[in-house]
Amino acid sequence: MLGCSMLRTTTSPPPTDAAILRAAVFRLGPPLAAAALLVAPACEDDGPAGDDVVDADGGADADADADADADAGADADADAGGLVVTTTDLPPARVQIDYEVRLEARGAAGPLAWSLVSGALPPGLALAADGTIAGLAERSGWYGFEVRADDGTSSDQVALEIEVPRVLLMSGFEPFGEFESNSSWDAIVPFDEALVEGLDVRIVELPVTWAGAWEPLAAEIARLEPDAVLATGQAGPEGMRFETAAQNAMAGTDNDGVTMDGVPIVEGGAARLRASYPIDEMRNAMDAAGFPTLISANAGTYLCNYVMYRLLDLRASAGGVPEVAGFLHVPPVPAEGGMTVEEITAAHRAGIAALAAWFEAGGGTKALPPGIETPPRYFF
Repeated sequence: MLGCSMLRTTTSPPPTDAAILRAAVFRLGPPLAAAALLVAPACEDDGPAGDDVVDADGGADADADADADADAGADADADAGGLVVTTTDLPPARVQIDYEVRLEARGAAGPLAWSLVSGALPPGLALAADGTIAGLAERSGWYGFEVRADDGTSSDQVALEIEVPRVLLMSGFEPFGEFESNSSWDAIVPFDEALVEGLDVRIVELPVTWAGAWEPLAAEIARLEPDAVLATGQAGPEGMRFETAAQNAMAGTDNDGVTMDGVPIVEGGAARLRASYPIDEMRNAMDAAGFPTLISANAGTYLCNYVMYRLLDLRASAGGVPEVAGFLHVPPVPAEGGMTVEEITAAHRAGIAALAAWFEAGGGTKALPPGIETPPRYFF
């Protein structure tokens, strides 16, 4: 036995001689009993060991467990007495994509009522009384706000923020002329609703018609309010061709058989409108990735130029919105000495990464000298 003190929880066996002696000693009275006990055995070693015995160490462990339980109970009581909002981070929202998240709290003494205390949610999102933030975000940005949870007897509030990533809208054309497909569209399909280096990419396909080419792009610009628009079209096989300006003229026959002979795109509009996008950064990124590039001062007068001019005219009339507006011609597929669709996609990806880095660095565009003055080739 490890100790002299024992707690028995079951029926004890018959008393031992030592037990009888101890009882007799205590009958002598306190003074004599104390003296007698000084010469008594340190402990009884004739009693059976079993589950009914708790030694001194076990008693200490039991005391520690009791203290821990008491502390846990105190913590639980403290929690129960105070309402705490436990949501500290919120997932990003995306423009015109369904968003729904539920705020959480603990320690509520009754039903919770949530409210917006300060700041603003992204336009298109709303906070319901049950703590649900839901809706369709309408434009990109960082949105900070403070919410409060109230259970009728206490309340807590917390500062939160929601990021809505910048939107890049890209367009490509349907097939035209002798082509069964159009590489400008095929190459951007993999980007549909993809997040590329933090940019939320959306795409739209345009018909090769004078009457219908601009409207789908204009509608998506109105719906998404993008930070950047990069329209693309199919032309010669030389490489990724960055167009620097569009001219106010349209000529050629479209897929509906309608022919334009050089009439203005916008009556009374500027003769030329300059693009606004980081050509230098995007071109360098594509070059570094091993893809051929060139800078052009002549987008032609066919539908690519038409869409580009309409885009730049919209930007001019809207006070420089969207911030980025440009046009790239890509090689047809297949074409001797050209690129594959997968290579065009990879070149775009490198350019998009450079565009994202440009945004993060604070933007700012500069005019670049064009490498070529000749118009693009559409028919071979």
